[in-house]
Amino acid sequence: MLMKRVLVFVEKWGLLLLVLCTGIAFGLAVNEEMRPKPGDEAVTLWTAILNTATSDSDSAEGWAKRMHLMVNVTLAWAAIRVYMATAGLKWDNFSARYLARSHVIIVAGKADSNPADQSARSPRNALGQQVDKAALAIDLALSMAATQAVVLSLKSVDEGKRSKLWEAGVTVLTEDMAMADVLQATGARRASMLIAMRDHYGDNITLTRAAMASSLDNPGLECKCLIEPLSVKRSFRLEDYFETESLPRIRVFNESELIARRVMQAYPPDTPVAASDEDGVHVLLVGLGSVGQSILLQLARIGHYRSGKKPKATVIDRNVKQQWRQVLEAYPHLESLLSVETQELKIEDVSTDDLDRWLFDERPVTIAYVCTRDEIANLRIARLLLTRMQGRESEGHGRVADVVALDPPGGCVLSDYAAHGRHQGHFYLFSLVGGSAGRPRQAGDGAGSLMSDVDDSRARQFHEGYCTKDRLECEKNPGRQPMPFNLPWADLPETARDANRITADHFEVKMRAVGCRIVARGEGSEPTVLSPDELEMLARMEHDRWAADRSLDGWKYDPVRDNKRKLHPNLVPYDDLTEPIKQLDRDSVLQMVEILGTEGLVITRSASGQPG
Repeated sequence: MLMKRVLVFVEKWGLLLLVLCTGIAFGLAVNEEMRPKPGDEAVTLWTAILNTATSDSDSAEGWAKRMHLMVNVTLAWAAIRVYMATAGLKWDNFSARYLARSHVIIVAGKADSNPADQSARSPRNALGQQVDKAALAIDLALSMAATQAVVLSLKSVDEGKRSKLWEAGVTVLTEDMAMADVLQATGARRASMLIAMRDHYGDNITLTRAAMASSLDNPGLECKCLIEPLSVKRSFRLEDYFETESLPRIRVFNESELIARRVMQAYPPDTPVAASDEDGVHVLLVGLGSVGQSILLQLARIGHYRSGKKPKATVIDRNVKQQWRQVLEAYPHLESLLSVETQELKIEDVSTDDLDRWLFDERPVTIAYVCTRDEIANLRIARLLLTRMQGRESEGHGRVADVVALDPPGGCVLSDYAAHGRHQGHFYLFSLVGGSAGRPRQAGDGAGSLMSDVDDSRARQFHEGYCTKDRLECEKNPGRQPMPFNLPWADLPETARDANRITADHFEVKMRAVGCRIVARGEGSEPTVLSPDELEMLARMEHDRWAADRSLDGWKYDPVRDNKRKLHPNLVPYDDLTEPIKQLDRDSVLQMVEILGTEGLVITRSASGQPG
């Protein structure tokens, strides 16, 4: 670490110091030349400058000789800079292989070890462009380096990024290696976490399997495995690739799904209408690529609010009708959970008239998500939206809804607008690894926020509580069979794990519905006890959320439960449930309150007091 800091300092300031020292030496040599020598007349300043500049290094004396030395060193600086980089990378290779302990390994980029089949295996997005996770990996490494030792393995890193990574303390490896060699070179035997995020999901599965192998001899290593594109992630089954004993240590993730989950946690669409029995949510969604699709799916899963009205989404994109049909092919039940209006239009062609048509809707827009991968397009549409909404507000027509724009990795234009633009506090910039701009930091923002979303601790606690209660019921009623999902976390299918994650995500929606918020214990606010009426309303919301999640996963109603055929007797309205099943929904709300208590958190009334 100290060696790299010295190298970075020398690389950054060495040339300036050399030029400064050369200039000082030249000035002193000129001054020395102007001094009259015994038997000679004093020379003018101009003559002294010419004599010093044209002097021969072999015959020069005094400061002139020192000046020539500095000139030679300065001219050799290019070679020195190359050596600095080479020496630093060699040191990184040595320290990662032999010295790193309890560190996080991030492996990203495209492997060219088998170039013949890379074109066929390289994933592409909806526009047919090459998917590159290198920028995300660099941003993630920089954010995590503040609290953890990080080793980043990429095929190549440009000079500016490398210096920035070194200054942050990140160990950088830039060799193209085979999978087994990557694990050895990065010190995986002594690491605490591996984040496999190469461009092709097959490489990430290979890396993760190699990390789980007994030959590595690191039973404490946790692995995060990126599965891209979104179409692959939708049908991905972790148990198809890994043995049962490995499953608890592996979490698969998809960038677009994490963005959707994070953006709707940090900037929920229901905030303006959360405590209303009449008003519904209306999301203006710009861009229906993988991020936009993930936001719609997340909205369908957690968009179950106090009013009982299903969320409305106005979606704008150039190929939106085709993209929407593709989403419905994967999730046929989505239409019953969301009211979606599509507007087929290029983002660059959106006009003020178009905005008025969308904004003057019978249901006011509660939030706008601008989520294309082009930050310039995001900037333009965000400014147009805010300018028009501010104009309408000044005319007495409604309120200004928040506009949240996705900041792609490596972007800089949107961050400047968030800091200095005239958006009156209604523009928020969202970055997956960098937290949120334009709003006070919240829990989970900042360094390592990506990994906080990949952490299943709260979802696991919820599932363990469910299993414990089911076992108690079996003890009370001999002969009763355990529920089908009363299984260890490692044995649950990924869809069941996701259901527990969504349950945790929806709890804050429930708290806003009753005018409550989650705070750290001891912040001066009194913990709140939910009234019976509030608990009943939240139980109804929980059932609606559960039913929507099951429906999206392909489950249908049948009087007899059949897990293989995805049939369930409880896929009916809340009022049609039996009292014991309703109590399960009430218990799930109370259980989440208990889980928060174990984390040092409590629920308390917001400043506005009771809702409604």
